[in-house]
Amino acid sequence: MLKKILSTLFLVALLFGGSPNNVVAHEVLPQKFIEFKKVNPKATPQDFTAFLDANPELRDDKDFLAHVELVQKPVINFWHNIRDFIKLGIQHILSGTDHILFVLSILLVYASFRREVILLSMFTIAHSISLILAGSGVLTLSSKIVEPVVALSITYVAMTSVFLDKYKMFAGHSNKISTVFLFGLFHGLGFAGLMKDISVPDDRLISSLLSFNVGIELGQFMIVATLLPFIYLFRRKPWYPKAIKVVAVIISIIGLVWGFQRIFA
Repeated sequence: MLKKILSTLFLVALLFGGSPNNVVAHEVLPQKFIEFKKVNPKATPQDFTAFLDANPELRDDKDFLAHVELVQKPVINFWHNIRDFIKLGIQHILSGTDHILFVLSILLVYASFRREVILLSMFTIAHSISLILAGSGVLTLSSKIVEPVVALSITYVAMTSVFLDKYKMFAGHSNKISTVFLFGLFHGLGFAGLMKDISVPDDRLISSLLSFNVGIELGQFMIVATLLPFIYLFRRKPWYPKAIKVVAVIISIIGLVWGFQRIFA
């Protein structure tokens, strides 16, 4: 019976996590365009039109065109630019399944509201620091390192929170804070990958970075505001401990699948 359950969980996680879209979670722009921008860092609208003529399949990619328009259109108003990048930050985290699963892994074992706030605050502070440093070019780390670590961080937090919480090494609140902070730095580097790819002009880099980060935080708040009430409501139900073990196993397998995909991609 146990083998059947585990096999089913593995199949569900594999089907969910095996999509090629998760190999590089933060590469939202086509590789062709990223290479084009590297070769033509000061490309004009005419250069971009020529690029689209050479790659007509990208004309139907609405997300790609929207991201390009974001940095190519003239800034009519400072506040419009802030609004656009806040919106981009919200969209990015809400579409980032790995970040959603990481936050869920933090919340699964509910200790107290205060502890959850501290853990989520550490995650927020960490990814804000690395996002701003990486987005401004101060800190650089290859996506070949960042992407697998982000994926495997999901597995680590889910497993240690649910199955290894009796061991002092994993159960200590201060240890968990340190772990969440460390992984938060890598998640922030993942967020910064988008800002690098869309090549924000220097004259609005700082305002765009800060606005994008605000959008990330608002999106994270939406995730927590959606998940936490259910966890708080059901945490004392007799079936809850078994339920979170099932969820933790699924999350862990998904993280492992993504991790290996990103390592060997």
